[in-house]
Amino acid sequence: MFLWLFLVLSSPFSSTTADADISVEICNVCSCVSVENVLYVNCEKVAVYRPNQLKPPWSNFYHLNFQNNLLIILYPNTFLNFTHAVSLQLGNNKLQNIEGGAFLGLSALKQLHLNNNELKILRADTFLGIENLEYLQADYNLIKFIERGAFNKLHKLKVLILNDNLISFLPDNIFRFASLTHLDIRGNRIQKLPYIGVLEHIGRIVELQLEDNPWNCTCDLLPLKAWLENMPYNIYIGEAICETPSDLYGRLLKETNKQELCSMGTGSDFDVRILPPSQLEPGYSTPNGHTTQTSVHRLVTKPPKTTNPSKISGIVAGKALSNRNLSQIISYQTRVPPLTPCPVPCVCKTHPSDLGLSVNCQERNIESMAELVPKPLNAKKLHVNGNYIKDVDTTDFVEFEGLDLLHLGSNRISVIKGEVFRNLTNLRRLYLNGNQIERLSPEMFAGLHNLQYLYLEYNVIREILAGTFDLMPNLQLLYLNNNLLRSLPAYIFAGAPLARLNLRNNHFMYLPVSGVLDQLKSLTQIDLEGNPWDCTCDLVALKLWLEKLNEGIVVKELKCETPVQFANIELKSLKNEILCPKLLNKPSALFTSPMPAVTFTTPLGPVRSPPGGPVPLSILILSILVVLILTVFVAFCLLVFVLRRNKKPTVKHEGIGNQECSSMQ
Repeated sequence: MFLWLFLVLSSPFSSTTADADISVEICNVCSCVSVENVLYVNCEKVAVYRPNQLKPPWSNFYHLNFQNNLLIILYPNTFLNFTHAVSLQLGNNKLQNIEGGAFLGLSALKQLHLNNNELKILRADTFLGIENLEYLQADYNLIKFIERGAFNKLHKLKVLILNDNLISFLPDNIFRFASLTHLDIRGNRIQKLPYIGVLEHIGRIVELQLEDNPWNCTCDLLPLKAWLENMPYNIYIGEAICETPSDLYGRLLKETNKQELCSMGTGSDFDVRILPPSQLEPGYSTPNGHTTQTSVHRLVTKPPKTTNPSKISGIVAGKALSNRNLSQIISYQTRVPPLTPCPVPCVCKTHPSDLGLSVNCQERNIESMAELVPKPLNAKKLHVNGNYIKDVDTTDFVEFEGLDLLHLGSNRISVIKGEVFRNLTNLRRLYLNGNQIERLSPEMFAGLHNLQYLYLEYNVIREILAGTFDLMPNLQLLYLNNNLLRSLPAYIFAGAPLARLNLRNNHFMYLPVSGVLDQLKSLTQIDLEGNPWDCTCDLVALKLWLEKLNEGIVVKELKCETPVQFANIELKSLKNEILCPKLLNKPSALFTSPMPAVTFTTPLGPVRSPPGGPVPLSILILSILVVLILTVFVAFCLLVFVLRRNKKPTVKHEGIGNQECSSMQ
């Protein structure tokens, strides 16, 4: 008996142990292809086995691909056996947590891809065991916090991609021990970048992406502005555009002056210059009087001398610039004469990393694009914001095929005729904010196949036609805030993989989920604040949809405007049955007898019924059914009670008779 019980209890444990000990040759379940003596192991969509259940391939170096495997948590020693892996793809896995030690064993790893997951934090022990890492990609997650020391062991890290997350600040000295040459922090919630603790530690940078952050252009941004002004011309720096305060909204940080940013800032605190990235001479003395041997930016009072510029290449996987090459590449010159024609009212600046021109025609009193003569050759960025342009014609951009960015914000554009942007097939960013556009149609955006960022805020848009965004299959960011929208057509977002959507400060009273919001499959941020939400039955579906989103995706909570009793109350604080009393009358609810002022129970909780009034048929039927069941149950109990009661006296009398008979004997 005891032996049988022991076998039964131990059988689950034995099966679990057996599962953990499963070890399968990785090339038997994954695709293994050798290219020029380098093995590529593709385990995409092989969710039957976990990485720690697979034997590594017999190869000196190999690339691992574990994308689309529904890996939610990485436990310690998950990749312990893959000591010769040089790259690891973990994108599109719904990863929510990486425990310390998960990457132990990956001592040869050079590249790690964690993009398109649901990570919320990078901890100090997240990257233990991969000290040779050079390339880290963690874009399109939900990262809100980066702990201090997260990159302290990554001394060889050169490329860090963190764009499109929820990062609001970078901890002090986060890059102190890294050797970054490329940093991408686009599409986060960063408002300022201090020099001390952040900028001072990226002295080897050759590409820095800053776009699409809500930059707060106040005194706090003076260090960043001073740092940008002293950067070499051949280092690519993305544009930082002010979002606050309101009087600087839409302005480029580099186009503002010290007085606009900080009217109170005077004196030496704001007059210092920052040395561009270079190798400082040993024994260089800082303003604090300390001697330093490091190669980071320092504060000086004179601009450095210029040297001959050199072109730099983009990101090359597995390769990095040495200190010696870096010092030869980086020059201290901040502007060189353009080599191509520049329109008379504009200022042109070359960007070798873009292999093109940046044409700045901001606030030049331009009334028509035809005034831009001579036409610049190979323009990559064209800023024509802050002018008086009313119409945009189909011929205005014929010679701008190579544009990457077009800024037409803060003009007087009311109509965009026909397929104006058809030849701008390379355009990634389009600014039409601050105009007088009333209607959006599909033909307005024809040809913009590569557009990723579209800014339409602060117009008077009342209508968006169906299919307007279908011709932009790469659109990731859409700003429609501060317009006059009341509704959206069905499937308006079906053709665009939007990650960030801003519908703030419109006239929406409700938004349908089916066919509209449920099409947002890649959403990482949505702003719906400032609309006159009507908190009635129509809003229940929206409330349920918002509750399913991950934390941090909704920028601010929605507040009701109508009905009056819910004014200024957050939508999430209201129960569904309060928003829509009709939910209480669903047939699935359980009710008791429909007597006046009686308490009945529903799946939503106890509710007190109103005294009097017509009783719904469903309630009446359920009540009768409950009464019948109770009646049968009570009758059965009474019958049992009576039978038992009649049986007991008989037994008692029989006992007395037996006693009398025994006494007579």
